[in-house]
Amino acid sequence: SLTSPVTVGAYVSPEMMTDQYSTLPLPDGADGDCSVLQGASYYFSSRGPTPDGYLPDVSGPGGAISPVPRHALQGKAQYHGTSMSSPNVCGVAACVLGTVQSNGAKGCGPIELKRALRNTANSNTGIFDPFSQGSGVVSALECAEYIINNHGKDGQNIAFDVTVPSRKARGIYIRDEIELDAAKDFGVQIKPRFSHSSQRTSSEMDELLSLELDLALKSSSPWVTCPESLTLLSAKERNGQTFSVRLDTQRLGPGAHFATVDAVDASDKQRGNLFSLPITVIAPHSRFVSADKPSYSLNDEEDIQLKENGVDYSSSFRLAQGVPNRRFLTVPAGAEWATIKLKQPASTTPGKSLPRVLLHAIPFVRGDMPNTECQLKKLCQMKDGVEEEHHLRVKGGSTLEVCLQLLWLANPAPASVVADIEFHSLNVRSPTLVSSQPVTITAAAEFARIGASTPLRAEQLNPECKLKSALRTLRPESTEIKLGSIERDGEPPSDAEIAANAAAQCSQIYELRLKYSFKIEGDKAVEARPSFPSLFSQLYDSPIDSQLWSLEDGNGQILGYGSSMHHAESTSLKKGNYTINLLLRHPNRSVLDQVKDIPCEVSLTLPEALSLKIYDELDKASTPSVKEDGRSPIGKKLLRKGSHQDIYVARPTDDVPAWVSAGDVLAGSLVLDKDKESVTSMKVLYVVPPKSKPKDEKKDTKAEEKKDSLDDVVFKAKLGYMAGLRKENAILYKETASALKEERPSSVPLLSELLSFALESPMPSSETNEDEWRAREVELVYNSMLIANGGPIDTSTLAQYFGLNEPDKDELDDDAEAKALDKEMKEQRDLLKKVLLARAALAGKI
Repeated sequence: SLTSPVTVGAYVSPEMMTDQYSTLPLPDGADGDCSVLQGASYYFSSRGPTPDGYLPDVSGPGGAISPVPRHALQGKAQYHGTSMSSPNVCGVAACVLGTVQSNGAKGCGPIELKRALRNTANSNTGIFDPFSQGSGVVSALECAEYIINNHGKDGQNIAFDVTVPSRKARGIYIRDEIELDAAKDFGVQIKPRFSHSSQRTSSEMDELLSLELDLALKSSSPWVTCPESLTLLSAKERNGQTFSVRLDTQRLGPGAHFATVDAVDASDKQRGNLFSLPITVIAPHSRFVSADKPSYSLNDEEDIQLKENGVDYSSSFRLAQGVPNRRFLTVPAGAEWATIKLKQPASTTPGKSLPRVLLHAIPFVRGDMPNTECQLKKLCQMKDGVEEEHHLRVKGGSTLEVCLQLLWLANPAPASVVADIEFHSLNVRSPTLVSSQPVTITAAAEFARIGASTPLRAEQLNPECKLKSALRTLRPESTEIKLGSIERDGEPPSDAEIAANAAAQCSQIYELRLKYSFKIEGDKAVEARPSFPSLFSQLYDSPIDSQLWSLEDGNGQILGYGSSMHHAESTSLKKGNYTINLLLRHPNRSVLDQVKDIPCEVSLTLPEALSLKIYDELDKASTPSVKEDGRSPIGKKLLRKGSHQDIYVARPTDDVPAWVSAGDVLAGSLVLDKDKESVTSMKVLYVVPPKSKPKDEKKDTKAEEKKDSLDDVVFKAKLGYMAGLRKENAILYKETASALKEERPSSVPLLSELLSFALESPMPSSETNEDEWRAREVELVYNSMLIANGGPIDTSTLAQYFGLNEPDKDELDDDAEAKALDKEMKEQRDLLKKVLLARAALAGKI
């Protein structure tokens, strides 16, 4: 179960601060409230409560000098945090077990050891914080003595699962103001956990039937009421026993309040707690200010103020080394992000040393969302006259925690800081703080629509949308389930199994190996990163073990590897075939058999981000390919308080890389304000549709030209013969022309030749005025070419064609008939133009 492991916080003592971290001595002229260094928790390390109210069990020294691999080019390195405190406590536990066994406490099990570690932990270690240190710092000597004195007593080696069924939780954690309106009662369920093998042994049955503990229940704080006693039986048929606790939270002051309900053996109270129920209640500081009373004093040096707009807050902090100083604020309904501004108070003495402050803001703790997806952690170096400004997403109605801590590394004097907290909203995102609901443009859609509104204050809208990667989904092409290594992949038998059968063997673990294949096309390398979204961001709560993958090329060379917990670095892949191998493990073969089709997602980075235009009108977004209609996307603008703006994100109009296939999903982000990208961005997906039918390649016009018929060849030959007679034999020319006109009266080449005759041939001897003669010949050609006289040219048709209906080049390339018509119309236009110019020129001479 989740409560079985010993959870450990990271503690740093004053000696560690000085020796391991070279902390500075106290500054000269330090304020009177500046004391010597105190033990504390590491400022960066994990702490509780968990979303269901559970806390660390104990804490241990969190700094160590550890050997490191040779490739680091140093023999040892200093490490810190729970990565060091956990093995430290593990070593303490091993020493304790060795000691108690040599002193007669044989068979001390994990439950008894954990109870001893908790009941003997030292909470008098300086700055005590149950949220980070649990019961306190482990004490090896006291722990060993406790086990020796209490080993074998009733219930000492039995675990008790303590839960609050109405909240499906291991503790009570009230964080939001809505739960503070009245006293609340909670049912608490206690279930003794008896270990046994496939069949209970007689001794295990005796232990089950004989359990009867007379427990005294005690609350650690007056605002928690609980029964005075509880007789605890095995209660297997009732699924445990229950009692109620009442919380009177209405009179609690602002801040975090922690209490426990502890159960001890009524006849042997020196044994300490057999179980405890942790209770955490947050009374938001914002609860104590209002429009009528905008200021509330926390102490002589700290206060909180509600600003005139009734939305924002300002609070002063007095910070001491290593002490977390928290403010809790109820987020206004509809707020989407907060801006936290840190600054020195106006009363700061000029020239005084400026502090380094850790800002840790947590907007939401419910559910199973990883804290890394929502929290803000920033190390701030305060500066004279300069504000530190940070943004984080928030959720309306939830409680925002703003925690400041003065770093002990430089051992500074206590310092004062002012924090202004502003709340903002464009009312665009889904109500959840981190949502898997992106803005999606489907394959058949041209756009996606969202709406922005400003319920809290005027906001700047300065949007930008870009697609940066292509997501390709793969299914495994081969699967294999087999037993893991006998030496390595086995679960040791439990104490109960060994008690039932001394020769009990390890339970074998099965492994599932999946193979995925994909291809990279194109001449340029592509950055690729595999992932398994369905298992992503799950570690201790993952339903499946291992989750390790490797990326190989066509020759079997490993190019990259990673896990499903965190994203790995992208790998540059050239054109070729690639394979992804995934390893999953589980004790139950059936589970692996049911997940063997798990999809893999490969993220392929686009060579250049694709920009998507953002419009405020539907007709523009629904026709993104149209360009020359005067349209313009949304630019930088101010949305006044209470206003609304429709936002349309159009699909990309630039060409996607050739290697992107239909069914791939292009991913990127829509940023509503480029100046606040971290809190106004939303994921955008574009499902790639099937590619357009490729345009036919330009056809070989010579090959495609319609071959002339025999009549055409003969007619062209006659026309060529007639052209040779133009200046040599006018009589024969006229006879030939008359015959050809009778054969093809609408022939444009024939009419062009007649125009050449009228302009170039010698004037007959019978004529006296050359210009008048040539004008008459040109007029004959003009009349012959008009459609009314049997010619080919209709001037109104030509005007309509070239004035309104002339096709563009792409249309002509795609339509052979249109291309032929275009050629014919241009020949007629050119002939008409020549004739009209000749008429005008000759008319000016006559």
